[in-house]
Amino acid sequence: MRMMEKNLFLFDQNKCVGCGACAVACMNENGYQSPDRWRNIHSSNPAHHPFLPLNYLSLACNHCDDAPCLKNCPTKAYQRDVTTGAVIHSPEKCIGCKYCTWACPYDAPKYNPEKGVVEKCTFCNHRLTEGQMPACAYLCPTGALSFEAQEFSREESIASSPVPVNVGAHFKSVAVRNSQGPEVDGDLFEITVPGSLAVKTGKITADKEWPLVVFSLIASSIVAIEWLQLMEYQSLMWRMVFLIMGGIGALFSMLHLGQKQRAWRSLLHVQHSWLSREILFFSLFMGAVFVDWFIYPLPSIIPVFLGAGLLISIDMLYVLAMWRWPLKVHSAQTSMIALSLFLLISNLSIAFGVLTLGRAILFVFQHIHPPKRALSLMAVRLSCLLISVFGLFLGFDFAGLLTIFAVGEIMDRIGFYNQLKVPDVAEEIQSSWLNQA
Repeated sequence: MRMMEKNLFLFDQNKCVGCGACAVACMNENGYQSPDRWRNIHSSNPAHHPFLPLNYLSLACNHCDDAPCLKNCPTKAYQRDVTTGAVIHSPEKCIGCKYCTWACPYDAPKYNPEKGVVEKCTFCNHRLTEGQMPACAYLCPTGALSFEAQEFSREESIASSPVPVNVGAHFKSVAVRNSQGPEVDGDLFEITVPGSLAVKTGKITADKEWPLVVFSLIASSIVAIEWLQLMEYQSLMWRMVFLIMGGIGALFSMLHLGQKQRAWRSLLHVQHSWLSREILFFSLFMGAVFVDWFIYPLPSIIPVFLGAGLLISIDMLYVLAMWRWPLKVHSAQTSMIALSLFLLISNLSIAFGVLTLGRAILFVFQHIHPPKRALSLMAVRLSCLLISVFGLFLGFDFAGLLTIFAVGEIMDRIGFYNQLKVPDVAEEIQSSWLNQA
């Protein structure tokens, strides 16, 4: 078995008192961190309930072997120091897309809205190269957090992950020997259920990522229109409208970036990042359409293929999320929207009905246990699907039918973003501790 030596954090929960010295040491060494610290201390009992055990976990970037941030970053802003094993982020290359914050299971990359870029733990790489320990481990007063180089096999590396998400972290935690505190008379306290604590807003929501909602809907529409070959027989004005729609989509896709002037860097990691592939396919698709209409006629299969690649890339962006249903297929994926629009405008009633029925089943499955406030919105969405189908068969006014279809698709796409959830290490650790309590 091939062995390799690597640097790693060691953490003993039995010694941690939650003093926060490691987080302060990190800021003293690397500068003040706002709004989020690079190292966080998670508590099993943040409300200090007397009947629940009290443990702490100090966690920062684990500089994973198979680092999701490095793999998914579209701009190659992450590199690994082959000597120390540190995963280093270069803010001057960052466009502030925040995709790495979705990908990381340890919540290590922190978006700084004031600078418009991501920041993260550096493993105190400057100290490692000088033979010193990271500041957080060096200044831990209880010895709970320490640091050393150990030999690992690949299998041992992956098994060392301390939280439910395994990505081969440079981190090992020591099991808690005794987590029970002294016996307390619970009648003296008003106890609330831990699950009733306030739920944090997710990293992916429609209100946070509304530019992406708009972009994805525009992308679905223009791809479907190109598939229909409608513009081949339209006037210059309508062709210009189509290109303007694409330009508006591109503009909206950049609105959520922290560093818009570096947007060109998003093309640098096509071999691994779906975000890079999305930008590449969008650029090629719009470029092919322009060339076909104004410079030299292209085979129709070229823009059709590029449009399909664009939709697949958009949908694949969200595969890394922790979906709330087993199959990573959603009724509001861009490929679904574009195909439905294509069938609707083509008046292919039977195919459109079959696809819409499948989407309706998916929609209901995704909302098996909906909150009461969402029931009315669900009813509207399902009504839009049904009216679209029956309206096409019964010959309803096409403009009205298209309007109803568009309203339903917008609602479903907004719901898609609100339902997505990326890994939240604090929530997972809290859940794990509560299950053990």
